[in-house]
Amino acid sequence: MSEPLIQLNNRPYPFKDGATIASLMAENNYDFPSLIVKVNGSLVDEDSWHSTVINVNDNVEIIHLFGGG
Repeated sequence: MSEPLIQLNNRPYPFKDGATIASLMAENNYDFPSLIVKVNGSLVDEDSWHSTVINVNDNVEIIHLFGGG
């Protein structure tokens, strides 16, 4: 039987029951100052990262915003 997965930035990633956006970000060292998070295409406010639970088969996108010139 295969391991349950989510999609993290378009790549398969092991699903961990009870994981939140914040715990997923900490586990993967996403500590950039400007991040946008979408789950299944819906934007998730930063205030909700600790309370938004990730479910099996969810598509999570964590996007780092940066400027240049």
